[in-house]
Amino acid sequence: MRLRAIARYGIRSIPGDEREIIAAFRRGEAVTGPAIAEFERRFAAYHQVEHAIATSYGRMACYYILRALEFPPDSEIIIPALTFWVIPEIARRAGLRPVFVDVDPLTFNLAPEKIEAAITERTRAIIPTHLYGQPCEMEPILRLAEKYGLVVIEDCAQAVGARYRGRLVGTFGTAAFFSFQMLKGINTYGGGMAITRDPELAARIRAQAESEPLQTPMELAQRFIIGYLARCAISPRGFIWWGFPLQALVSLFGHYDLSKYVWEKIRPLTPFPASYRRRYANAQAILGLRALDRLEEFNARTRAHAERYTSGLAGHHAIRTPKVINGAEHVYYQYSIYVSDPKLTARRMIRRGIDCETTHVDLCSELPLFAEFSADCPGARKTTRALQLPVYARLRASDVERILRIMREVTTDLPPIGETERSELRTGAATFAGS
Repeated sequence: MRLRAIARYGIRSIPGDEREIIAAFRRGEAVTGPAIAEFERRFAAYHQVEHAIATSYGRMACYYILRALEFPPDSEIIIPALTFWVIPEIARRAGLRPVFVDVDPLTFNLAPEKIEAAITERTRAIIPTHLYGQPCEMEPILRLAEKYGLVVIEDCAQAVGARYRGRLVGTFGTAAFFSFQMLKGINTYGGGMAITRDPELAARIRAQAESEPLQTPMELAQRFIIGYLARCAISPRGFIWWGFPLQALVSLFGHYDLSKYVWEKIRPLTPFPASYRRRYANAQAILGLRALDRLEEFNARTRAHAERYTSGLAGHHAIRTPKVINGAEHVYYQYSIYVSDPKLTARRMIRRGIDCETTHVDLCSELPLFAEFSADCPGARKTTRALQLPVYARLRASDVERILRIMREVTTDLPPIGETERSELRTGAATFAGS
């Protein structure tokens, strides 16, 4: 039987994407053209808001929003301790001070019960991150924002199409930002979007985005070529020849994760890299329109995979499956479980052809980059024991069944997650209830 190795990530693409890109270059509409405005219009309509502004990155959409809000210098912005390091660094680049607040280790999202204690007279905004595709508990966050006169800016980079109590994320706050990086729910090989209902805020955001230089055709072509090669590399046929053998080999020496050598280096963003200071391209928007048409379908697939994992791992002595909050429609950018020995499990899984990952984002409250803003966030610290299973839309039902079978087999002899891990998780979660 032919071995099918499964990468931890899958890149969403639609048959014919490459043909559309080539056609845009041939028409002379790769860099500029009508698709950008149409994508903005349809993205805004999907979210039932009035304004959407395409940007070079999701992080730059965040930056433009923060600048457009015109907060006083050194204003404080509440940010979850568990998030992508770029977000607090972007806040700092905007002349603001990130204030890290703990997360609920069972949901991985900002704990509403922890926010109020972090609010001071200098606090101006809250940035709830809908991490791994699960919506935050927005109602208590919005109540606090109203009580203290704070702006809510939703980080929807990993959660496009997710809903909280029937309403799409990104529509609760004053503004929101999204990412279209290769692994995200909408893939345009980079790019982002800011949305808002406020026309004046939208105008200030757009003025910044449109003041950036255009991408050159060469820059854009390079973006698509690198993206295509990455997609091939982590496809089942590509991964079996390079990623799987390499990961399996290093696992024999006690290693389980090479991603730290691939991800963007954590560093001060001073100055911004040149690629940040670019405008969104028409060829990217063409892909965005195609992806938006299929978004609900792809999200339904990942949700079905996740639900099968949850039912298949229920009651396992060494595993705790994710908690989904009431009223949430999770889109599962990642499927994060707790295992009594996540590193050993990851090593065993890769030897069986399944690539898993431990913590996907950063414990920002403990990064040296943010030493002056450090905070004790035990809930976020506990999430570093999580393990993430492949859950992307491209997986087949048979792949999910294979992953389930192997996961059960390689964890049979592990100690129960039982009292040590469950107690730690309960302690992290209980501190919120007692606040």
